[in-house]
Amino acid sequence: PRVNLRAGVRYTRDNKDLVTEPDNLPRGGSDIDASTGLAAGTGVSKVNWDVSSVYKLTDAANLYARVATGFRGATIQPAATFNPMSVARPETIVSYEVGFKTDLMQRRARLSFDIYSYTVKDLQLTAVGGTSNSAILLNADRSAGRGAELDLDAYLGENLLWSFGGSYNHTKIKDAGLTLGACAACTVLNPTVVKGGSTLGLIDGNPLPQAPRWSANTSLKYTYPVANGEFYAYTDWVYRSAVNFTLYRSAEFTGMGGNVMFMTG
Repeated sequence: PRVNLRAGVRYTRDNKDLVTEPDNLPRGGSDIDASTGLAAGTGVSKVNWDVSSVYKLTDAANLYARVATGFRGATIQPAATFNPMSVARPETIVSYEVGFKTDLMQRRARLSFDIYSYTVKDLQLTAVGGTSNSAILLNADRSAGRGAELDLDAYLGENLLWSFGGSYNHTKIKDAGLTLGACAACTVLNPTVVKGGSTLGLIDGNPLPQAPRWSANTSLKYTYPVANGEFYAYTDWVYRSAVNFTLYRSAEFTGMGGNVMFMTG
């Protein structure tokens, strides 16, 4: 009576075809980079599964665990003025999660906490920039992530709700030979190599873009019911650590951490 088990399986067939017709483009598509062709197609099948369990500690608290796989079909990027057509292979993921949830303060508060880990094979990435200002699709051999999350919602009074959330998220690209075009005028912080007159950055070990290591948010809302509606006062504060805006690391495309953003209403 305290244990609930669940399992699932999914079959996916993913087909895509993309054709660029120059006659339908301005100037007959004369400015389109057709070096890798103007047509591409992909087709792949995949079976995914997940298994989860919930263990009831008390009427107000439980533990849960889940192991799951996931799948993203191949992606096609059309040819454009600054970039040729590119195709990213399908990516797959295996993820693990263990967590705890409970009600507190006679169900006037709810707390949840989890830790997780995942590995993505053939991670699909979009490389933006470089000396040609292009956007192309590519695959990294692997990426990995692990972290923890905490959420708390509590009524501090009948009309006063406080919320807090925080997370630690460590991500890493793992592909020793993966290079991509880097900004020619930027201070590139990754090791670089020169191929064909272009400077390429080695991105092995970089975190995923737009993925802060630390983040937190808190909000406070007071409501006062009137007639068929309510008056309210609200404030929301958000913090994150530094992030990379691009796949390679550079001084110019780094979002600084330590800033707190807030909103009131």
